[in-house]
Amino acid sequence: MSDTPGDLTIPGPAERARRNAALAANGTETGFWDDHGRPAPWPEDIDHWHPETSEPATQKPRKQPS
Repeated sequence: MSDTPGDLTIPGPAERARRNAALAANGTETGFWDDHGRPAPWPEDIDHWHPETSEPATQKPRKQPS
């Protein structure tokens, strides 16, 4: 995986472990937090993550701009 800005792919397990170790060594936050609000490493199950919504997304057709 490259560190190209805009690359939104989820790193593989080995890359996540490497990044977690590097971030922990530097004291840098990953952007993830545990249930107590403390900085946490990348979740092991992030490959299976799907956004949760409380209501279905509804898309209403709109008129195209002229």
